[in-house]
Amino acid sequence: MDFDGLFLHYQDKLEDFWGRRQNRPQFERTVQVFDRRIRVGSNDEDVLSAVDNSLPLYSVVLPSDGASFAVQFVVQAGPLDPGPPPENLFDYVQYTGDASWLTIRLDAWGHCYIDLIDGRAVAVLSPRLAQRPDLISLCLLNTILTNFFIGDGYGMLHASCLLRNGRALLLLAPHNSGKSTTALRLALAGHQLVSDSMIFLSPASETMQLLGFPVGKVKLRGDMVVAFPRLQALMEEEPVGDETKYGVDLRRVDPGLVCDSAVTPDAIDLCLLTRSKGAATRLMPATRDAVVDAVTMNSLFFDTDSVWRCNLASIERLLKQARCYHLAIGSDVDGILGVVDSLPQRDGFRWTSQPT
Repeated sequence: MDFDGLFLHYQDKLEDFWGRRQNRPQFERTVQVFDRRIRVGSNDEDVLSAVDNSLPLYSVVLPSDGASFAVQFVVQAGPLDPGPPPENLFDYVQYTGDASWLTIRLDAWGHCYIDLIDGRAVAVLSPRLAQRPDLISLCLLNTILTNFFIGDGYGMLHASCLLRNGRALLLLAPHNSGKSTTALRLALAGHQLVSDSMIFLSPASETMQLLGFPVGKVKLRGDMVVAFPRLQALMEEEPVGDETKYGVDLRRVDPGLVCDSAVTPDAIDLCLLTRSKGAATRLMPATRDAVVDAVTMNSLFFDTDSVWRCNLASIERLLKQARCYHLAIGSDVDGILGVVDSLPQRDGFRWTSQPT
């Protein structure tokens, strides 16, 4: 029996129960994010523009021979029209994970499954959401890509990263400790901002290479907006958990304030940032235990043993090059800048053994 011939003859005549023919990706784009190729396909051409919202958020780097990833957007009307998605769609997102599978639910506007082993994601979107590529990028595509990279061996630190004279400064801090405010002040004082949120460590590079996401953006608490009056017109409200923050893209202020490309620093200073009760800013070497605790609490984004080990192995490479400090920032802004600018002359903790 000629099975191939029969299939070709009948494939378009039989019932398309699962919608495979209807939803097959007729439109496709291949883009580079970090050093990997991302193949994005859809049955709706316009939804592919979500990629254009995400691309500027990732550091630019030369391509590698590493694995590529695939994302498919299926635009499909449901039995009920959910109406237009809300601007705060992020508040409706639900995440579920099991082993190497992840799912993202966007309430009535869509859902997505992610296979980290194959590096493939399929998202089903309502036609209403498909008309909002900005929300697709913010609530879905960026999360997919982040998990692809972490699941494929990239190390990740929840940290601010700034660059000056070939030296990278990393700031790790608990929530609402002043990290973003400090990063913005340093950027306005001559340090180039890589990212105020996530720093990735490429497994493909023999040298230490730092990649940022989202590049050049800072989010401030509402009570800190008044400290930057000349930037207020450029700030946009962004829901973050149960609070509203105010984001500013420094490229809109001055492109020279931002480092868009991956960073291969000559030296690395890592500061565990806290608030000081007084005006003065204090600096002291950080202990090994303090560094391990800060890295663990700020960086293990994907909670399986194998990915933790891989993530920590990448971060250990960074720590072997870094000098580590406690940085307690005071209320005197000039004092903060002065202490940070003195880091090249300071002695910090040097990593000598493997993290646990």
